[in-house]
Amino acid sequence: MNITKYAIIGALLAVPAATFTACNDDYEDVAPGNYIETERIETFPGDTVRVVGTASNGSKIESVALVCEAWGINQVYDRSSMDDNVFNYEYKLVVPEDATFNQTLTVIVKSDNGKSTVREIPVTFLPDTQAPTFTPVLTAQVGLDFSTTDNKAEWNLTFTAADDRKLVSAVIDIPGIGYNKTVTLYGRNQEVNELITFDTIGVYPATITLEDASGNRAVSNVEVMVMLAEVENPYNDYPGMYIVNALENPDDYIDGYYQWMDRQGEYQYQGKFYAPTDNSKFYVVPERTMDGDLFGASPYVSSKLMNNNGYVVPVTVEKAGYYGVWIDLAAHSFSMWPLDAPADLYTGPLYVSGTGFTIGDWAMPATTMTLTGNRYTCEMELVAGYTGDFQYYFTNSDWTRVFRADNEGKWWFESASGACVIYHTDYSGPVTVTFDAYMPWGTIKKKQ
Repeated sequence: MNITKYAIIGALLAVPAATFTACNDDYEDVAPGNYIETERIETFPGDTVRVVGTASNGSKIESVALVCEAWGINQVYDRSSMDDNVFNYEYKLVVPEDATFNQTLTVIVKSDNGKSTVREIPVTFLPDTQAPTFTPVLTAQVGLDFSTTDNKAEWNLTFTAADDRKLVSAVIDIPGIGYNKTVTLYGRNQEVNELITFDTIGVYPATITLEDASGNRAVSNVEVMVMLAEVENPYNDYPGMYIVNALENPDDYIDGYYQWMDRQGEYQYQGKFYAPTDNSKFYVVPERTMDGDLFGASPYVSSKLMNNNGYVVPVTVEKAGYYGVWIDLAAHSFSMWPLDAPADLYTGPLYVSGTGFTIGDWAMPATTMTLTGNRYTCEMELVAGYTGDFQYYFTNSDWTRVFRADNEGKWWFESASGACVIYHTDYSGPVTVTFDAYMPWGTIKKKQ
């Protein structure tokens, strides 16, 4: 819905229809009030426009009519059997698919003193300037295994096309194999699923173009690399995965190096990754170890995700920042997108507390953590020979903002009560504790 030039009087909208005691003779020559929330409507075919207004007078309201003859709209609120001096209404105006512009919405208010008031609201066309979108965003490079048995490779191209108004088509063009197909699309969201066959090893540029009813286009260029199958270790549909910073040593971490990814569907997982610098790198593992199954990129196809510890290379993140990461083990694919900061991102004073620190169990340190960007850090020490469960959480001085995680340390969240991370270590000595309020995520690392 697109409505411009609002002139909102909130108090009127908050008042329900009511009856006011008055002498009608005092208002026999007074025309009714005819307040409408908008002075102009900008819209498009198929849109639904919310029209809000208030009719009022000392004499009771007889009727309110909203009329646009060109669009077949003639909505009448008959109030003759009521005893209202104020009537609030909300009308959902459905713009016809074959609507012509420019039009006028006429609003007529009549009261029982025979007076009426007419308001005319211009209705104009709102141009469509928004291009369709791909979900997930297609990767720049796709690797396919060529089967010497079947003498072919198959690309299962799957994505969802979306537009704010109306989709028209998706055109898939791969000149190297003479493939050019137009898929007719309907509505605002539609899944595209095409199985494309390659019968020769090689590199094939592909262009996928989405178009909407207004002629707006979105183009995705993909380089399809067809090559002999690479050796991959067996993998499973794991209950969850962990994403890790491949440029850091997991042995340096007491807790927090392995960051949980939720299972989204069969062989599909989603999580978050913080890239501290340009060209940061990550691996994905099903357990908190780097010695077993390990998923990374093919050394030859940077967009191909596969399981082969010692063979694969880390996935490279070109620009520093926070990212959502989605992986599909069976499709050997992944995608990343920048994350928006939480609306309530905390930037106030913060302390770390818990058990196993030399300051004493659940005690507060003398100083707050240091905030740099979105990340809090402080230097602490772990107790030698501590026999209990190590735990930690983060809080401000009056416990009005408390951040903690589940026992296994898979999810961090804000809560005044509940679980804390439980971890075990034989290490004692200085550590650096970090809390990233953007993620949110906590880590404990041996001080270098």
